Amino acid sequence: MRKVKFGIIGTGAIANFHAKALRQTENAELSLVYDKVPERASAFAQKNNCRMASDFNEFLNSDIEAVTIATPSGLHGEVAISASKAGKHILCEKPLEVTVEKTNNLLSACDRNGILLSAVFQSRFSHSVQLIKQAIDAGRFGLPVLASASIRWYRTPDYYANTGWRGTWALDGGGALMNQGIHTVDLLLYFNGDIAEITGHTAQLLHKSIEVEDTVIAAIRFKNGSLGTIEASTACWSGFPRRIELSGTRGSVILEDDRIIRWTFMDELPEDEEIRSTGSLSEGLHGGSSDPDAISCEGHRRQISELADAIIFGHSLITPGTEGKRAIETICAVYESARTGSIIKFS
Repeated sequence: MRKVKFGIIGTGAIANFHAKALRQTENAELSLVYDKVPERASAFAQKNNCRMASDFNEFLNSDIEAVTIATPSGLHGEVAISASKAGKHILCEKPLEVTVEKTNNLLSACDRNGILLSAVFQSRFSHSVQLIKQAIDAGRFGLPVLASASIRWYRTPDYYANTGWRGTWALDGGGALMNQGIHTVDLLLYFNGDIAEITGHTAQLLHKSIEVEDTVIAAIRFKNGSLGTIEASTACWSGFPRRIELSGTRGSVILEDDRIIRWTFMDELPEDEEIRSTGSLSEGLHGGSSDPDAISCEGHRRQISELADAIIFGHSLITPGTEGKRAIETICAVYESARTGSIIKFS
């Protein structure tokens, strides 16, 4: 099997998960790493048995075919656009960028250069998520009624203080919603479709030294007529599993992390009982409700494998860059509503 050569840009905490996922992926391999601090790149390369590039131009002119981006969020577009010009396909950590404008610039650059851009939303690769999506597409829930997303997580003050970029508008793009909540926002959109209008409120309840929110709530009217909510926080001791609830006129489901804990329909199918009995079994795609280093790399592995297949065989992506943009548009609309006190309507 041909292996796609990957390089990693940035050696922050998430880069370790990228490296581990690449080691476990049959159709991809880690070949090169770059960090603006050479000492960090050298240590990372030794630890992960790969080469390091002494400067960014050397990295871009190498024989790698694809890159994963693990820099602070507000630098994603800058390095990704350069990678696209160099002909490298891209797996970019969430969020793609910290504003809609910068995200559009990234998408345009990838389109111009014929580059595959995959937004890191590894939760979509959960078997439970795909079961729910298939049931939605089959119309099993009837008319959608309510769709809610909850991320009641906890982060210590040191989580923000020790990096210099977390909790800033320029490099983090927001707080609990942009950084921690974006995966769940993506799943809500993936399941329930586009938003018609949204209203948001934000607060700083525990982490008062940061620029952005540590707690946020939003009320949503979806284009399909249903209503919904988003709540996200990094101030909730001791942290709870991510939770999504979908209710329709003919069925309901509750997803906690990657486990289905409720699965009920007016019109039962033979396989429903098996889903109820096995849906509570975790695949290991858990989130970091209280510890950001406690996430699994399995979702990243599946997403890297998908991108490698797309490069080799021309397959389509479950999470193209346009999907990454939808989540950013939603989150930025919540922030705009909280800032102005207005309802934000989507065209």
